[in-house]
Amino acid sequence: RGQFTFHKNDPKYINQLWRDCKYLSEMDVRYAHPEKLKFESAEGCYSKAVITKTDLKVKWAVKAFSDVKEGSSIYAHGMYLSLGKDSYSPRSVLYTASNVHAGDKLLSLPHDWFQDTSRYKLYSQTDVPIQEYVGEKTKVETYRTLYNRNLDESLKDIKCMYWAPQTYQMDICTVNGNVGGNEVVTLENGVLWKQRFETTRDGMFPEGIVSFPFFHFQEWKRVYRSTQLLNSHNIRQANVPGVIITKEGTLPLLSTQRSSSTDWNIQSHPWSNSKPSHFEWIKSDTGATPEHPSYNRFCLRSSKKGNPTGATICNVAASWPPAGNATHIASSVEGSAMVHLLRYPSTSKTTKGTFRRGTNQFISSSWWDEKSINANEDVTLVLTLQITSLHMKEESLVQSLLAMADSNIFLWSGQPSVLLIHVDSTEADEGEKMSELAKALQLIKDKFETDQKETASNQTFHLKNSLVAVVDSKKPVVSRKALMNMAMHAAPTRWIVSGLELERGLVLSKEASYFAIREAKIYADLPGHVFVIPQFASKRDDTRQNSGSEVNPVPEGRVLYTGVGNDLLPTIRTKQSMTSNVAAYDCFQCSDAGVDDGAGTGAGEELTDDRSESRRLMGESSSKRSVEEQIEDLWWDLSVADVYGTPGGFRSSLDLIAKIHDRIEVSLISLLDRSDDHLEYLRYSDKSPILLIDRLGPHKEMMTLDLVPEVDEFGGRNCFNLLRLAQLATVGYKVTVLPGAFAASYPKTRAALCTEPIMKQKQYCDCDFPSESTIREILIDEVKRLGKIAVLLNELDSRVKSVI
Repeated sequence: RGQFTFHKNDPKYINQLWRDCKYLSEMDVRYAHPEKLKFESAEGCYSKAVITKTDLKVKWAVKAFSDVKEGSSIYAHGMYLSLGKDSYSPRSVLYTASNVHAGDKLLSLPHDWFQDTSRYKLYSQTDVPIQEYVGEKTKVETYRTLYNRNLDESLKDIKCMYWAPQTYQMDICTVNGNVGGNEVVTLENGVLWKQRFETTRDGMFPEGIVSFPFFHFQEWKRVYRSTQLLNSHNIRQANVPGVIITKEGTLPLLSTQRSSSTDWNIQSHPWSNSKPSHFEWIKSDTGATPEHPSYNRFCLRSSKKGNPTGATICNVAASWPPAGNATHIASSVEGSAMVHLLRYPSTSKTTKGTFRRGTNQFISSSWWDEKSINANEDVTLVLTLQITSLHMKEESLVQSLLAMADSNIFLWSGQPSVLLIHVDSTEADEGEKMSELAKALQLIKDKFETDQKETASNQTFHLKNSLVAVVDSKKPVVSRKALMNMAMHAAPTRWIVSGLELERGLVLSKEASYFAIREAKIYADLPGHVFVIPQFASKRDDTRQNSGSEVNPVPEGRVLYTGVGNDLLPTIRTKQSMTSNVAAYDCFQCSDAGVDDGAGTGAGEELTDDRSESRRLMGESSSKRSVEEQIEDLWWDLSVADVYGTPGGFRSSLDLIAKIHDRIEVSLISLLDRSDDHLEYLRYSDKSPILLIDRLGPHKEMMTLDLVPEVDEFGGRNCFNLLRLAQLATVGYKVTVLPGAFAASYPKTRAALCTEPIMKQKQYCDCDFPSESTIREILIDEVKRLGKIAVLLNELDSRVKSVI
């Protein structure tokens, strides 16, 4: 087998063994006919070349775990990868439970147990073998040796592994798999032998624990998606104990040595230092920091892989370019997207960097101007925008979409913002489509591209802390959730706001940035909070703002509205001016809605709130109020208390508020039980939640961007929009609301976007992934992955409480 093999460096003989494998030695012949190329694992070919020699000595040592056998302790409890006390040291240890019933041993064992030389002294002694041979050596029979004895022609059809060609199976397959996992195999003088070994030395391993130096991914690697493995990307730099490797992805290895389950030392955390000149980032997650970009790869478009069930293949990938590069091809995957950076704060010459040799071009060493960002207290607004070929047919429509983005950035009052714009360049190689694409790109550049002559008084001053990029791909539609992940990973601050759908004409309220900053400061020492910002469709424009007013003029080209003030708030509650039924005012109807009441949509006409809403509340029982209604009611009550200084619809005792929060969290968690009504509600919820999220999780070693990202593969307007919020609640994040802040679409914003061609188009709003079976498997994996973390947290909390 070829996973990990040591060879004696013998140029004349050992180093020439591969030549007996034609797949390797005749590679030039194979590549002479590329149309006939077919992948073949060289394991079978090379194994036969070695095993048929009579003058070699080979040992097949049992030194690796594997994910082949379902029902094993690896499937039950996962594989633990611990880095010890000092994650910067080169040491790492793989271990798991010795059997499926020994899982409690893992939970009670310190992650750095192997550094305890008093209890596990033998483990640290490199001159003491871990394995001991027992019993006698016996011969191993392959199907080749069996055939040589009885000439049974049926043996030529034997096949014990699907990845090696039939030609080699007789030589490399043992009869009836007669080599056990506790046996070492050797090749001596052309004969295969096996001998049993034991690991029984007292004090070598903790009770109920087994350890090997390698883990062989044979099955799990075939179904992993990139977002399932984010926790493992830079664990060396993150100063964490390690990770737990499972079929559903990697989980954070939670330290058992804690006084409480949260146990964040905020004062020593990189985000705690508010002095920009003293940032000492340790890249606790894989996202960006004021000094380091994020180099993760994001899958913007994927499809079903042939085998196994639930596996996907990435068709379009993208990643952020290194600082100083204006354009970057994300990866070598065919169809990869091009990422163009139009603007980033560190283009200023006040930031760190150098001048390109022989030119006056300034090259920054980072994206962000760290001197103008407080990474712990500022809040980054993350926006995504998708401009389709239909949008590009109308120049005014593209301008309106860009105005939506620009307006929201303007309202963010100079705090950091990330705007990621996807442009459809499908079939735009020549002719009319090329012209439309070029015009759209020029409009984007005119609006956002950095101008070296910019001054503090011009129209782009509000963009001074903005990162703006264009993703150009050959696919008409990419996953909005993947774009959101990519944009969030570019944020330089601990707190992030994401989820706003610009395509719906949504604009944040005027004070949203103020309320977000306030909560970031209040909860600076209380990690693991998520604040929901409600969204509405306004039935009338805000008459208090007038672009011609001398008292309070609106900047040209922007759509700004006042906030939640005294006169607006009551009309929201009574639905006189606003409704939470945002979908009723969309520009287009969903082709899968199955409902057409003839009322029409878009442009702000008034619709009744009792109209059918696609499939959003399909199957909802009368005994269960929607979690969105509960969140909206809590927001209204707390907002009234904020504005008027008095409670809204209840007596605002802390105990009652706590109970409401508990009910919301229970409602969110219950959505993951995959019952029919919860599954329907979870899948077809038609609003993307707008969330203010803390990148620090509620427990140490939990980093939000890596632990609970959006699922890239769940593209489509109505495709598990509430999944991430439910997952966050499941693993202990405190879900609440951001009082006073909201987003809304207005008749003018919708009229600007709801042009006649757009309104005539019916769009498919369900999940756009082409395989229901794969969608089901991805959902199961996502539920299980976060469920396992929740179980681990519960067990550790129980142990901490029992000690206290």
